[in-house]
Amino acid sequence: MDLLNEFERRSGHSTVRTLTPYARVERNLQLGEVDFSLMAWGEARASYANRGTAFVPLEFGVMARKGVSLKSYADLLKVVVAAPRGLKVDPRFDVDPDVRKELLLDYTQAIRMTIAERDAKAVAGSLSSLNHIIHKLGLEAEFGDVLVLNTTYLTVAFSKKSPLSSAEAQVNAVFKAIVDDGTAKKIYERWMFPERK
Repeated sequence: MDLLNEFERRSGHSTVRTLTPYARVERNLQLGEVDFSLMAWGEARASYANRGTAFVPLEFGVMARKGVSLKSYADLLKVVVAAPRGLKVDPRFDVDPDVRKELLLDYTQAIRMTIAERDAKAVAGSLSSLNHIIHKLGLEAEFGDVLVLNTTYLTVAFSKKSPLSSAEAQVNAVFKAIVDDGTAKKIYERWMFPERK
């Protein structure tokens, strides 16, 4: 990830990177198996992680398959929504027993299920991540209505159990400099909106 490359370049420190299913990311932070993660912040994480630098705002919500009406929250009660297991979309949506959810491994699986005309008629998550993957798969024509449920920020989340917690302020200062000079925004836009180049 370019944010970590930039962190290493500016700080002189190295990082060990792991791609982890979303459900495992939170557990790793809770147990102190990672020092920090770059992820969308949710207040539920405050019990096991410290919120660090905020990089960019992220909208979370639901994207419907073309032809499926999704104009209000009430419309969610009429469809099955595919979403990555463990992903936090919106406090109300996450716990609402009346919204039928199909929980899957990742975004790509959720998108594929949604367009396969099986049970799921919509997919939930970070709208920029969904748009990015949908664009990469060439499936833009398969999706229509979008319902924004929540806006949060991509942040550094520091594990409260990290054995390196004494370095948190130093690490955070490097990430803040990456935001302050506009580098974080450029990196985000390069990855999430490649068609704008």
